[in-house]
Amino acid sequence: MKLSSLKLVAVAALLALSNIASASLMLVEQYDDYWSADVNNLINYAANNNASTSAYWGEIDFTDDPSGFAGDIAGSNPWPSATAANATGTGHPINDTFFARITGSFLTAADDDFFFRTFNDDGLFLYIDGELVISDNTLHPEKRFDGTKFLTAGVHNVELYFFENGGEASLEFTIADSSKKFAHFNDVNGPVSLATEVPEPSTLAIFALGLFGLAARKKRKS
Repeated sequence: MKLSSLKLVAVAALLALSNIASASLMLVEQYDDYWSADVNNLINYAANNNASTSAYWGEIDFTDDPSGFAGDIAGSNPWPSATAANATGTGHPINDTFFARITGSFLTAADDDFFFRTFNDDGLFLYIDGELVISDNTLHPEKRFDGTKFLTAGVHNVELYFFENGGEASLEFTIADSSKKFAHFNDVNGPVSLATEVPEPSTLAIFALGLFGLAARKKRKS
């Protein structure tokens, strides 16, 4: 095999690894019968207790009131605990008092200003790469909140804490780049792609060097 051909194989393999990493989901962990408007309490509770239910989702769009909640994008899903219990409707005990921890990673293709938007009832705290970009510690009907952060090309982390205490329980979470066109994180036409368990840059580099070394040995033998 020619050196140039093996270089192409190496590039293709790296692209394949990136594609595998991007075909992922966010983890939604729901903790029933507990809520707090203090994010430190939510963080500590999640660290010391098992989630009541958990599920993986590519779009973060949940409600117990599908006829009354819209957000920016039509369509929504029941919360994980409601799905597990086959429970519906605002005011059902399983939808009335809880919090959710949502975590995941996403890939950006270029440096840009990124915009994060939530429609939520009740409050939430959104961290991007460990920085708090939306903070809402109040109980209220559905409201829109926006935050922004400049991100370089690469992998970035999401950690969101949503809490609910009575009434409707709804959350839609979307992202936009400088185009201001908001989309779910798993939207193929959106500005980012979801990624979990992305290989470390050093792992990718070692993999590439190994292929290039193989190419060099093949060339010397020929």
